[in-house]
Amino acid sequence: MIDTIRALYRSLISAIWGEPVERSEVPEETVITGALTPAPEPEPVAAPVPEIPVAPAPASHKRIPAPEPIAPAPVIIAEPATVSDEWTVRTYVDPVFVKVGRVYFDAGALVIRSDRDTRGFVIPEDDLDEALTGGIGAVLLFDQTATVGFARLSQSGLAMNIVIDTQLHTIPMRSLTPVLTGQNRKAPLFVPAEDVAPDAVG
Repeated sequence: MIDTIRALYRSLISAIWGEPVERSEVPEETVITGALTPAPEPEPVAAPVPEIPVAPAPASHKRIPAPEPIAPAPVIIAEPATVSDEWTVRTYVDPVFVKVGRVYFDAGALVIRSDRDTRGFVIPEDDLDEALTGGIGAVLLFDQTATVGFARLSQSGLAMNIVIDTQLHTIPMRSLTPVLTGQNRKAPLFVPAEDVAPDAVG
């Protein structure tokens, strides 16, 4: 590089002052033989790209079940109980019956004897069968001269109800059945306690 500058400087002086410059004094540029090998380009380094999570595509709206309606919680309102002065609280009890006589089986008929009525009564065999099978059987005086009432099973079927002159009598079937089958000789006859005078009950 310095020799080239000196040669240029001498050429300039020669041009100005007219002094010849020998060609040999101008250094020739160095010629580099051979093809230049380009420097290898650096390989691009690919930076890792973070994966972005992709949500799965929603299913068809036909497959998504409709949300069930949520029922509101029940509201319990407590109100104070009020008792009216005009009301009387009474405890319910099963009807109470009082024994007033007995019945027994005689020649296919059911004989009824009551301590409150000395006439005596009878349910003939055919009428007794009618009453025991869900129908209504006649109740006659003991001499069978007149009909004074009727007999039929209770709604529950657990008793035989006998009405004589509007007075209700009853016989439990658990007591009457052994009489009809001949196991027992007689069965008790009852009336409601409210139809009996207090002195008679005591």
